[in-house]
Amino acid sequence: MKNHEDTFNLAKKLHTSGKILESQKLYLEISKIYNKNYELFFLLGTTFLQQKNYNKAIENFDISIKLNSNFPNSFNNKGIALSKIQKDYEAISNYNEAIKLKKDYFDAYLNKAISLNKTKKYVEAIKYFKILIKIDHFNAKVFNNFGNVYKNLKNYNEAIKYYDESIKLDKHFLEAINNKSQVLHSLKRYDESLDLLNEIFKINPNFESLLGNIISNKMHMCEWSNFNRIRDLIKDKILKKKIIIAPLFIHYLFDEPEISKINTEKFISEEFKYTEKFSKKLNNKKNDKIRIAYFSGDFSNHPVLHIMCNIFKYHDKSNFEIYAFSHGPNIKDNFWRDSVKNYFKKFYDINKMTDEEVFLLSQENNIDIAVDLTGITKNARTEIFFKKIAPIQINYLGYPGTMGLNTIDYIIADKTIIPEDEQKYYFEKVIYLPNCYIPSSNDIKLKKSKKNFSRSEFNLPEKEIVFCAFHNPLKINPTLFDAWLNILKRVDNSVLWISPNNQFIEKNLKLEGERNSINPKRIIIAKRMEDINDHIERLKLADIFLDSYPYNSHSTTYDYIRAGLPMIIWKGNAYPSRVAASIYASINLNEVIAKNKEEYENIAVSFANDRIKLAKLKKKIINNSKELDLFNNKKFTKDLENIYKQIVNN
Repeated sequence: MKNHEDTFNLAKKLHTSGKILESQKLYLEISKIYNKNYELFFLLGTTFLQQKNYNKAIENFDISIKLNSNFPNSFNNKGIALSKIQKDYEAISNYNEAIKLKKDYFDAYLNKAISLNKTKKYVEAIKYFKILIKIDHFNAKVFNNFGNVYKNLKNYNEAIKYYDESIKLDKHFLEAINNKSQVLHSLKRYDESLDLLNEIFKINPNFESLLGNIISNKMHMCEWSNFNRIRDLIKDKILKKKIIIAPLFIHYLFDEPEISKINTEKFISEEFKYTEKFSKKLNNKKNDKIRIAYFSGDFSNHPVLHIMCNIFKYHDKSNFEIYAFSHGPNIKDNFWRDSVKNYFKKFYDINKMTDEEVFLLSQENNIDIAVDLTGITKNARTEIFFKKIAPIQINYLGYPGTMGLNTIDYIIADKTIIPEDEQKYYFEKVIYLPNCYIPSSNDIKLKKSKKNFSRSEFNLPEKEIVFCAFHNPLKINPTLFDAWLNILKRVDNSVLWISPNNQFIEKNLKLEGERNSINPKRIIIAKRMEDINDHIERLKLADIFLDSYPYNSHSTTYDYIRAGLPMIIWKGNAYPSRVAASIYASINLNEVIAKNKEEYENIAVSFANDRIKLAKLKKKIINNSKELDLFNNKKFTKDLENIYKQIVNN
């Protein structure tokens, strides 16, 4: 017996000194002898918790609790493990048990407050954090987690106050520094956010999500120092599966579907590592009409709804029943949502429903096909599709790539955005529409603008070539901007008309122009125009639109076509870099589609330096879009319905 006691004491000593694996081996060795010792199983469970083997940790904490239900530490640590696998309601229950046994259990109160925040019980979380601060006003972890509550509430100034207090108490508390950086990013204070991330990099260059956050801030400002070096480092780490980048954001960095697939697969495997599938079986009852549920977080003033609006309208209600499952935020006076509600058999707001409640709703309506229009973007409910909400699940439109889920059956595409030889980069089976996969945006708010704009109103030259490049800053990068500057150099007195959304971009792009011998006066700034009709009217003042790469213009391509404004398109290798090319190919305008940077520059210069050629191109855009029925959403809807029929009847 003495030897086993010595072994147990040695194991505890190793554990205390941080030698987790060695101590765990000894705990396991003597667990067969000390199988009635609650402390042993508590410590064994703790080693698994420290190794992030949460299920094994819970298993051993349960044994400890069974042996001694009056030991609060087992309940507390079990709660931590449950929280890590996203079972925070169960975690709270265990923290409550720990607190019952030990009224002044500070860690259990703190952990409970953290889980209350995660379960969106913000008022209760705030109450507990205020109590915790009174108990210990020098605990950096408390202030950091209190800040997280206000971050979730989008009360960013209050969040910063608590993060600052946390950092004041521990200047090397990287989690608090990172959280403050995220809030500053949300406030569009990108320079301050970047400064904090650079501080973290000096201390721990491998801090989670650090490289992605650094390059994101830089891209939001068009601040490109060390840009290529950071991007190459990110690529290397993704290929080695050492880091994960937000799946949508990665498309702004790389034109390589293989990288996107590797990253998304890793993202999904981590995101849903502990997520369980729905326990109940799906209905297989045959319906008279095909029942389609459109899931979207964007039933609002958003490009996805602009595009899908007429599809909802033109669905053949004699053969299809369509249902809306809205999981975006509730927006007051939501014109766009109200304009489509009546197209659906039923319109459900599932924003506050649990996954299980949504599943039951889908089953109640006996849905045949669930179409995810959001994918892995803002307001996503990807976990519903991971758990399998309907017999057939489709990834369409909202996310330009594979969702990395084996439970998604199909992705709807066309042969330009996903050529047949690139299907290997998609988890979903690719099913093709006969023409371009993306319908033209709706015409609900489209009417002739009452404005009669002149170039002088926008400080544009009256007679010189105006290159327009109104893009999200994430779509602008050093390689693309270099191409734009080269074009300006080859077209005398031409100007570049851009629409930055913050002061950093204007400053940095003009400085970049100066460094490349371009007079900053040739880069002209436009403000955002809210009214779509006025926006399209203003676009008519430009001569040529320079598209972005590696993330093309998508639905906005139709705005430029409506304005009769030719686009020069840099077609790439991945889905996001092929969308504009798909739209233009559908109206036989391949002459403006380039395969590389050199072609892109040459095509732009060729049209800019030949006014007659440019005029013919503008006329061709207008004629072809009419003759080839580009805006015929009735026909598009019929093509989409044929796909649904084909899938259901397979």
